[in-house]
Amino acid sequence: MAHVSLKKYSQVRVSNIAEMTPYEQINLIFSNIIGRLAATKGFIERKEIEKKGENISACVLLFGALQDALNLEVEQDPSISNNLLALYDYCQRTLTKANLNNDVDAILEVSNIVKEIKEGWDNIPVDQRVSAV
Repeated sequence: MAHVSLKKYSQVRVSNIAEMTPYEQINLIFSNIIGRLAATKGFIERKEIEKKGENISACVLLFGALQDALNLEVEQDPSISNNLLALYDYCQRTLTKANLNNDVDAILEVSNIVKEIKEGWDNIPVDQRVSAV
C-alpha cells in the first residue's frame, strides 16, 4: 500500500516539474543541491558513508543538469555561460574529492558557491525570467 502511494507521489512530482517554467526548474535544482549538501555534511559527521555517497552523486548529476541547461551560443555575451560551465565543473570535481576525503569544508565551499549563484538567480527581474534560461 505504501509503495503504491509513493509511486503516485513520484508521478505527481514528475508531472509538476514538467509543468514548471525553465526558470523554476533551475531554481528547484539549486534548492535541491543546497539541501542535499546540508544533509551530506551531517552524513559525513555521523559517518553515514552510503548516504553521503548517494547525496554527492545526486549533486554531481544535478550540476550536470545545470551544465546541460546553459546556452553556450548566446550572441550577446557567452562569457557568462562559459564561466558558469567552468564553475559547475569545479563544483563537480570538488564534490568528488570531498566524497573521497570526507571533507566537510569542501562541501561547505560548494554549498556557498551554489547559494551565491541562486541568490543572483532569485534576483532576476520577473519580466526577464523567460529569457534567463
